[in-house]
Amino acid sequence: MTMSAEHVLLVHGAWHGAWCWDRMIEPLGALGLIAHTLDLPGHGESTAPLGDLHGDADAVRGALDGIGAPTLLVGHSYGGMVITDAGTHDAVTELVYVCAFMPAAGMSLLDEGPKQELPPDQTVAPRAPVALTDDGTAIVFGPDGAADVLYNDCDDATRQWAVDKLDHQPTASFDQAPRTLAYETKPSTYIVCTDDRTIHPWNQRRMSARATAVTDLDASHSPFLSMPRELAACIAGR
Repeated sequence: MTMSAEHVLLVHGAWHGAWCWDRMIEPLGALGLIAHTLDLPGHGESTAPLGDLHGDADAVRGALDGIGAPTLLVGHSYGGMVITDAGTHDAVTELVYVCAFMPAAGMSLLDEGPKQELPPDQTVAPRAPVALTDDGTAIVFGPDGAADVLYNDCDDATRQWAVDKLDHQPTASFDQAPRTLAYETKPSTYIVCTDDRTIHPWNQRRMSARATAVTDLDASHSPFLSMPRELAACIAGR
């Protein structure tokens, strides 16, 4: 990755909010990057209703308009779907996928995730404890087992703090494909988290073949909480 921007916009994944990036602001700043975050509609402190993938991407485009400068666009997990759509914005210089979905044309998150069968020589990760709401419009990440799937390398206090903040995730966001593939026209880096129990490392490597560059980080699905300095170095290309 080349350092082609002073600004970085961090896009959170499903069930999360801008809060998950709190530990990244200082280490990114120490590496010369001005970090920006946003709550996707209906998440964190956002008062907007839950939307869908395209609405989330439009929110990111709006945030990029507000930054108004060349920006490195980072997406975590489901956030990879969002930056794939939003990353064609003129302000975006590069894309970074942090153990994220990097979909092929016409592919939704469900197509690139649960519908992918692991080779027989790969150990299956623990099943995510998720359930649909009664009306079927959102997916809930239950507290039992969430920490072991999302934050397995975090300390106990961090695990509980994060689990308590998890939101609903609209089902529509998992069924849609990005309207465009930003990584076809912008350089990209994929950070494979090798201790991930949410998106299997094998599946990450499969998708990372679409990226310009790939790097490994020995972390869970949430390195922004367990090893923010190491993740900042990967994002900055150090």
